[in-house]
Amino acid sequence: MAELDSPSKNGKKNNKGPGLVDIETWFNLFLQKLFPVWYCVRYVAEMPMEYLGDINPKSFLCHRWLSISDVNHAAANSLEHAGDSWKDCAGLLRKIHRTKSYKRYLSIRNVTAVQSSVVDENYESLYEYGEAECKDIPNHHAEHFDALSFELFGDKTKHYPFVYREVDGRYYYRNTEEPRKFAALLMHCRNKQRDLMVKADIEVQSVDMRVVEIMRSRYWLLLMKRDSAYQIAYLVRAAKIHCQIAEFEWRRSDLVFLVLRKDDYRTAQIVESMVRRHFPRSVMDWGRYLCTHNIPFRNR
Repeated sequence: MAELDSPSKNGKKNNKGPGLVDIETWFNLFLQKLFPVWYCVRYVAEMPMEYLGDINPKSFLCHRWLSISDVNHAAANSLEHAGDSWKDCAGLLRKIHRTKSYKRYLSIRNVTAVQSSVVDENYESLYEYGEAECKDIPNHHAEHFDALSFELFGDKTKHYPFVYREVDGRYYYRNTEEPRKFAALLMHCRNKQRDLMVKADIEVQSVDMRVVEIMRSRYWLLLMKRDSAYQIAYLVRAAKIHCQIAEFEWRRSDLVFLVLRKDDYRTAQIVESMVRRHFPRSVMDWGRYLCTHNIPFRNR
């Protein structure tokens, strides 16, 4: 039986003669036409697939993190333009992201990022940002701590805006000015083992698990590299199985969703073969990701 076509390893040229290559190509096309599902199952198990990489990187700027809202809305927009048969999935995606606000006291040592900065360097944390950008701000003594904390959070009648994301347990500060003094204050707390509790208006960004479970019962949303998704979609459609490509968020335009329905046993065979071989480095189930990445906000 001929091997399925795949890129040659290590960039080496295929040493097979042109006649043998033509025969193998013809035979693979014959198998694909005669047994499309079987061929697709074999192909997705053997095809090389690029790694996804880190979809939720660390950064002192929150807009460089994975955005559940942006992901779901981008995918929903794609599916709405794909026809009426995909509008149910699009509607579910739009209902997943939820927000609720709480007025609580918050330790600033829990905060790992800010909303904005003029600095373009990709520091992984506010501490890295502070060590590189805030060397000229005194933060060594108690009077420095008192001055910084009063300047930043001295209004006792105000609740300062923060956000908590249940998908990764990260807090960020919705700053309106350059966060140099905030980072200097954080470094003092770390170096001197101190803390500061501020009155906070915390927006909690969460996922509606009931909606996620409904979506998971009806659809697979498989995240993968764009080229791989288009190859697999071609084979799936050749097997007369409905599927759709949906966009991921704008930060990672190299990734897309391959969306399939769960009402066809043939689809399950293809997905099982793909996941068994490539999960989780090259293929990720979005519904499963949302269910397993959840750190609930402690409402107290």
